[in-house]
Amino acid sequence: MTTSAHYPIDHQLLELPHLSPGKRQRQLKGILLIVHQGGGLLQLGRHYYPLVTKDAVFLPADTLFAWHSFAHSRVSRLAFSPRLPQPTKAGRLVSAPLLLAGAERLADGQVPPDWQGAHGRLCRVLHDELLRHQPQHMSNPSPLLQKVSDNIAGFTLSSMEEAEFKLAFNADSHSVKQQCALLLILRDLAKSPQIEQLVQRHGFASLAQFEQAYNDWLGTSNDTGAKNG
Repeated sequence: MTTSAHYPIDHQLLELPHLSPGKRQRQLKGILLIVHQGGGLLQLGRHYYPLVTKDAVFLPADTLFAWHSFAHSRVSRLAFSPRLPQPTKAGRLVSAPLLLAGAERLADGQVPPDWQGAHGRLCRVLHDELLRHQPQHMSNPSPLLQKVSDNIAGFTLSSMEEAEFKLAFNADSHSVKQQCALLLILRDLAKSPQIEQLVQRHGFASLAQFEQAYNDWLGTSNDTGAKNG
């Protein structure tokens, strides 16, 4: 991981054992997200787009978005200085094997984060490769992902779709739906003081079941401060 703000390109590996809710904000730099394992939700406006293994998305500077990583996911986040040329619209990057391979090399931790060395050269290669791609529309590339996007905490799958889902998300649909429900509840807490009604609306049978899921997926105690923070 590079940490010096003066680097034209910064790489960060997002790798956590727990659900990691994001915060909607605008970035001063262009952001490239590449999923190595698992997945998460990219929130753009009122829409949630599931991203899964081998997905890549570019978000230009000043795009209002949030990235929510599911538990046990590995995601590269590359930030490009506005001084560098880069795409001007948000979208998926399709058929980009060199981007995926280069980001995986950065993520594996074998290249020391030295801008003047192999790390910096690899970052520059990824920037060159990014410029070769025109981001495509964010619509979901498969019926399965569209089904998830349409109802992120309440989708239902056939047995064949469940098998496809596990390959894509590296998790079963029940686990992902619980994490999505938690994200929706955390989003709505500030404007919905009736916590019991809220948790039931998003698929939990009781407040106790919600608290257990909260502890399991967020890895923290579910007290009042945590719920309203």
